[in-house]
Amino acid sequence: MDKERLNKLKKLLSVPTYTWSEDKLIKHVIEYISSIDGVSHFQDDLGSIYITKGESNTYPCLVAHLDSVHQLTDMKVVEEELPNAQGELKLGLKAYDSEFGLPTGIGGDDKAGVFICLQLLEMVDVCKIFLPVAEETGCNGSREADPKFFENVGYAIQFDSTENNTMSKTLMGVKLYEEESKFFNSVKDIILEHGFTKWLNHPYTDTMMLKKKFNFPCLNFAAGYYNYHTKNEYVIVEDVENAINLGLKVINQLGNKKYEFVHIPNSYPNILF
Repeated sequence: MDKERLNKLKKLLSVPTYTWSEDKLIKHVIEYISSIDGVSHFQDDLGSIYITKGESNTYPCLVAHLDSVHQLTDMKVVEEELPNAQGELKLGLKAYDSEFGLPTGIGGDDKAGVFICLQLLEMVDVCKIFLPVAEETGCNGSREADPKFFENVGYAIQFDSTENNTMSKTLMGVKLYEEESKFFNSVKDIILEHGFTKWLNHPYTDTMMLKKKFNFPCLNFAAGYYNYHTKNEYVIVEDVENAINLGLKVINQLGNKKYEFVHIPNSYPNILF
C-alpha cells in the first residue's frame, strides 16, 4: 500500500465510532466522498449512508457497517509488526488510548470495511455503497434498508469477515449465494487466487438482512481485521490492500448486471428474522 493510501487508512481508523454514536465517522465519510466526481448520497432517518456513483440500469453495491463495539475515545493509531492469519509478521495498525496509552480497540470491524468500500468508490466508474449504522446490536440499519435504493442493485459485496482468508457462505443460516450458479462460478477462481479459502457459516452481518429483503446474491469478504471485539484488535495493511484488489476484480468480472437469488423464508433457523 502506498503512503498516501496508508495515511488515509490510518486517518479513518482513528475516528471513534460506536453503535448509535457513529456521527464522527459519518462526517468523515461524507467529507471524503464530497471530493469524488459523479457521487451523490443521502441518509435515512437512522443515519445510514446511501452512495451512488455513475449512471447505469444496474449497479454493484458495496457494504460495510459504520459502528464498532468499542466505546468512544480519542485514539492514536500506531504502526506495528503483527501476525497475519498465516503467522507471518506484517505491517499492522493498532489503536491506543490518547490519554493513558493503553490498547483501546481499533474498530477494524468494520472501519476497515468502510475504507475498502471508499477506495473502490474511487476506482470504479459505476457502483452503489450502503453504509448502515448499528450492525453490532442486530443489524438495525440494514434491517431498515431503503427498498428503493436497492431496486436496481444486481448484487452486493460486503467487507466484514475476519482476518485475510475468510468469507461467508451463510449468515445465521441464511445462504448468501448459490454455489452452483453463474454468479458464483464466474468469480470463484478470483476469490481463491486472492487467498480466500475458508468459506464459513458465520454469525450475522448486514448482507444477511439484504439477502432476506432483496432477490440478489451477496458476498461477504475478509477485511483484514484481527482479534475483533477486543482491546487488542488490529488491522493488517497488506490484507486490506488484498481485499481492495479482490473487490475490484470481482466487480470487473460480474459487471453491472442483475443476478437473481431468491431468499425462501422459513427455510433457515428463525434467528433475527
